[in-house]
Amino acid sequence: MIPKPRFEALPWLVRQGAVTTLGWKNRRRRYGDEYKKWIKFLGQSNNWSDFERLAWQRSTLLSLIKLARTGTIHYARSLPLVEDLEKSKTLEEILLRLPVLEKQSLRNHAHDFRNSEIAETVVTSTSGSTGSPMKVGHDILSLQRRFAFLYDHLRMAGIEITEPSVRLSGRIFCDVGKSQNKPWLYNSAERQLFLSSYHLSPAHSAVISEKLNSLAPVLIDGYPSGIIEVLRLLESSKSQLTSLKAIITTAETLHPDLRAKISELTGVPIMDYYSASEGVPIIQQCPFGTYHVRWQSGIFEVDDGKSIDFEGDGELICTSFVQDRTPLIRYRTGDTVSGLQQNINVTCDCGLKTPTVVQIHGRLEDTVRTSDNRSLGMFTYRTLKDIEGLRETQVIQKDYADFEVNCVVAPGADPSKTRKKIKEAFERTLGYSIHLHFNNVEKIPRGPNGKIRLVISKIPTN
Repeated sequence: MIPKPRFEALPWLVRQGAVTTLGWKNRRRRYGDEYKKWIKFLGQSNNWSDFERLAWQRSTLLSLIKLARTGTIHYARSLPLVEDLEKSKTLEEILLRLPVLEKQSLRNHAHDFRNSEIAETVVTSTSGSTGSPMKVGHDILSLQRRFAFLYDHLRMAGIEITEPSVRLSGRIFCDVGKSQNKPWLYNSAERQLFLSSYHLSPAHSAVISEKLNSLAPVLIDGYPSGIIEVLRLLESSKSQLTSLKAIITTAETLHPDLRAKISELTGVPIMDYYSASEGVPIIQQCPFGTYHVRWQSGIFEVDDGKSIDFEGDGELICTSFVQDRTPLIRYRTGDTVSGLQQNINVTCDCGLKTPTVVQIHGRLEDTVRTSDNRSLGMFTYRTLKDIEGLRETQVIQKDYADFEVNCVVAPGADPSKTRKKIKEAFERTLGYSIHLHFNNVEKIPRGPNGKIRLVISKIPTN
């Protein structure tokens, strides 16, 4: 059997045609009747009172529980009857009667959480703090709800969803090991440029600057580590995007020093966006710097290690109202926040009246530095997530081309084949020869917070 060529190895025109075709398909899927309904609902509910909000959340939670009990194996046996929960007067009383869902349970028994009565539209693969990804199914209505929140976020910055934008993510869509004069793909259906995070080096600064200036994007969104690299390339080529209206950062923790640098280079609002591939509720930062908890997307609780509460500091426990195919009820996210505040008596300068958080701390970064001055965030997830037989991994970067890799290989898998695939993935991602030393281990040690430190880098940061 002839192996199917990797997408990134196909001719550029073929890849370009594929991404535009997918763009047209996505437009049809994302902006349907449910999207329009939620756009209208958000406009009506953004300034509701505490009483109205809590009443709506209570009713929606009971409906979600009924849906989950009817359609999923896990919740059918783990959740109380809705008729019994209805006797609870408050939202808090209902939640306290529901078990907390651990991430490992969802990871190990994903099928038991998928609602058999709801058709699956797309499957996402999550990064996770353990280095072991899990696949989560989504339905068409859930997809449209999430894009309604995205539209509402863009609206805060005065951006229309049809305006040109640049997206930086972890998808490898062109081969790093080869010379690339076009390290991007353009989705003409949605006027969106997908820029390769793996080609952000001085060698490509001229072509990237030229492309971005010709596109004149109003928005750049994606990983903060990638966005800052793009801006530095533009700075080095003495280029400036005067068309920009906003920067939206996702997936990685946005540290204050990085925010300050991005702000210095652009002068536009930086709007952080918190969600997750599983479909957890959404936190959006407005142009005035406030982190708004979008309560219409779900319920947020925090666990400080002693108790679970609606306010304070700690690990986020979320119940999602935007995910039906794989219901998430009191799901422990592994991410932390400080200053969760439910009182919404104050209206923000942006016009929203919502619960807020002071800061999103997120997870440990997963960044590798390269010899040509690239910074590759979420490295293990982006590089190693699809390697068969690899359960967990930890990368120790000793030098630009010298790595130690701790591997937990699945029973029955061939360690030598797994090591070969890891080396190929490293070289494809980094684009140059490397030295890898492998340690086959039974378990990778967790830190004090229970997480694996995915990348331990010995490379000094600038």
